[in-house]
Amino acid sequence: MEHPFFRNLKFLAIYAGLWMLISGIHFAILLSYYQFSIATALLDGFTFNLTFSVLGIAIWYAMKYSEPKKFKIINYIINHLTISTVIMIIWLSSSMSLLSIWLSDNSDYLLFLHNSILWRIVSGMFLYLIMVLVYYLIIYYNNIQDKLNNETKLKDIIKESELNLLKSQINPHFLFNSLNSISSLTITDAPKAQEMIIKLSDFLRYSISQPENKFSSLKSELENIRRYIEIEQVRFGKKLNYEFSIEEECNEKNIPIMILQPLFENAVKHGVYESTAQISIITNCCFRDNSLIISITNNFENT
Repeated sequence: MEHPFFRNLKFLAIYAGLWMLISGIHFAILLSYYQFSIATALLDGFTFNLTFSVLGIAIWYAMKYSEPKKFKIINYIINHLTISTVIMIIWLSSSMSLLSIWLSDNSDYLLFLHNSILWRIVSGMFLYLIMVLVYYLIIYYNNIQDKLNNETKLKDIIKESELNLLKSQINPHFLFNSLNSISSLTITDAPKAQEMIIKLSDFLRYSISQPENKFSSLKSELENIRRYIEIEQVRFGKKLNYEFSIEEECNEKNIPIMILQPLFENAVKHGVYESTAQISIITNCCFRDNSLIISITNNFENT
């Protein structure tokens, strides 16, 4: 539970500067209105205000244990009344004791000191309320930031889960059929079986890889898609054809890994599987208005 002023030294410097300003105003009032000497006005102004500034830092820790969400409103009010009373007693007793010692030979000031207790209590309560308000604003701001950070982390986790889900959705029938095709090729065409094993291995290696950024260039994605289609071509032969029309500018653009794979699988499943004619899977990509536009179509006509 680190204090916000210690977590950011800039805030601590601003805090110290504000109390120096308050002390200066206090000094000026005692000097000009009450006609005390410079030394007396300095001692009074800086003793009371610097003591309160130290106690003001401690208020933060007391407040963290009495947040409204942790207690009923009546307990919350009682807690603040207790904290403020303790602060007032420590502040007044310590400051007045020090000044009574330092200015013991100044009877006029000592009389003023004891007669000013009431307005010092009022000003102290006002300062306490201001500090409480500032601290609650800081707590509210920190809670908002934590909520935003948690939402960002949650969105990242969701995106990562979605990408992992895409990777896990590699059609198992594709794997089984590919292995069956390889098994057949080992008997009829061993070199082609070896080539298909290499392509399938490269395809799977790319599909289950886990790069840190979860993105890959369109060029790399399409290279893996080619492996997939070429593996499927072993099964379907001339029945499956494919075309790529990709603008050069598109190749280095990044897209989520494996996001296109399900689309090509659907193009094969709902086109090549159900057709007796040759089916072409056509992929077009262009870059317009800072957007990557990708279209994947087949020429299958369902009658």
